[in-house]
Amino acid sequence: MVTKDLVMLYCIIIVMVVVVFAIAFAVDRFIYLHRALKDMRIRVYTMQREQEKQYKSLVDQIKQQTDKPHALNELQQLFSAKMNKIRKQYPSLTDADAQVLLLIGLGVENHEILSLTDMSKRTYYKRRQVIAQRMNTSAAELDEFVKQLFTSK
Repeated sequence: MVTKDLVMLYCIIIVMVVVVFAIAFAVDRFIYLHRALKDMRIRVYTMQREQEKQYKSLVDQIKQQTDKPHALNELQQLFSAKMNKIRKQYPSLTDADAQVLLLIGLGVENHEILSLTDMSKRTYYKRRQVIAQRMNTSAAELDEFVKQLFTSK
């Protein structure tokens, strides 16, 4: 005959085993999700790097072309959807502003923008100030601000 204490002991053991398995399962899920998040971060980083390489390659191709205005128009057409969205947010931007914004958004260096647009240094930096005012940001933060606009959906 089984005593009451023995039944209680068996119940306690069963509950403890269930709790141990539940904890082990939770830890396993946590480790799995942590690894999945890490893999996702690596994939996003890799995609960003690949995108930057594509942009740099495109800019290099434009630099090598002799007809820069035509090449810049091609670039604007490639990113027309993104530029239209930005121009809807900031309707006071001009075509010249949009051209500079596009190049900044693609990560083109300032000296390369000067070369591509045939602007003087003074004109370029004045244009940056005007763009910053129209977008309600500072000229110093313009590059980062524009890059965020280009990377957002």
